[in-house]
Amino acid sequence: MSSIFTFDNALIGPDLEPVTDAWMAVDDGMISAVGSGRPPAPAAVHRRGFAIPGLIDCHVHLALDGGSDIQAQALAQNRSTGEQLVRRQAPHHLDSGVTTVRDLGSPGNVVLDLIGGCGILDTGSPRIVAAGAVGSATGHGSFLATPAETLDDYVAALDALAERGARAVKVFASGGVITAGTTPGATQMAPELISAVVAAAHERGLRVAAHAHGLDSIRNAIAAGVDTVEHFSYLSPDELAPLAVGTTTLVTTYVATERFVSAPDRAGSNAQALAKILDHDPHERAALGLAVAAGARLAVGTDAGTTLNRHGGGMQEQALHLAAAGLASRGVLRALTVGGAAAVGVAAGALAPGLSADLVCLRNDPLGDLTALREVEAVMLAGAWVRG
Repeated sequence: MSSIFTFDNALIGPDLEPVTDAWMAVDDGMISAVGSGRPPAPAAVHRRGFAIPGLIDCHVHLALDGGSDIQAQALAQNRSTGEQLVRRQAPHHLDSGVTTVRDLGSPGNVVLDLIGGCGILDTGSPRIVAAGAVGSATGHGSFLATPAETLDDYVAALDALAERGARAVKVFASGGVITAGTTPGATQMAPELISAVVAAAHERGLRVAAHAHGLDSIRNAIAAGVDTVEHFSYLSPDELAPLAVGTTTLVTTYVATERFVSAPDRAGSNAQALAKILDHDPHERAALGLAVAAGARLAVGTDAGTTLNRHGGGMQEQALHLAAAGLASRGVLRALTVGGAAAVGVAAGALAPGLSADLVCLRNDPLGDLTALREVEAVMLAGAWVRG
């Protein structure tokens, strides 16, 4: 028998249409029907305010703690500490209305080993889609990645990750901010290598997320057919046409940059990382504006766990960054929900039949004021109330 839930207001379907006197039927954690007006049976729970789909954070690092020197922390971290961090930090996302996160790399693949490719760690955890990271032993992200230099190395790593249950893999198409000795704008994978790796990953049913700051790395990743490009800090108009005809989604993580740049204690962070983040901040902000103006396919990540970037609350801040870049409120909310579900590959992201019953109850209307996303009153995950 279905459980019926009713709401004063809800954003229904993939277009997030506002509906008053909304109802939702749930069977075995999945939405079986939605509507408005008189529900088909008495409601199990009625909620005031606004019900929206659960938020989807496409880029987190649950085994990193957002300290001042993440590379040093990761290199010193043992298995037990990593597991404790994951269990301590995952609930912060659920508290802020995030019902699905994609973890894009953890020391020793601790997140992947804890949950397999996709699952819920415990009642205090959002759904976690775990990716394994693969990259050069001397390049950006080496402290999170299975070492690989040649195509054979990458293929062996892909097979090992698939065997462990991974649903996705992360590759490093460019250098980065946190890793010493690397430059965000520099290319880290040759175009023929990233194309071959993406093809091999897709043959194994693995989605591919490409860390790509620099222009050439973004271009190479899009041409290779990656599923998501993370950061895209130096995006140019030349990449917009290939994006429009392809299936690649841009995942903005600008909130991570802004948190680092604006942190009052940033002077205590790794000096090299601080210099790099200050240098590329305006480029990343401009790239986000370009993507919004072009109507590019967008999803949202927070990169939570990276330098001075705590877990929880980042999606609310990122919503305001998207609005500042020119995206209308409905578009912002779609990027945080529908766009994220498509990018990550989960049956969620909208209040619609056939999708997981994941939702957030807010006090006020987020279409009218995006700061309403901060007022989370209740959270449902797979048909169960996990907050409120």
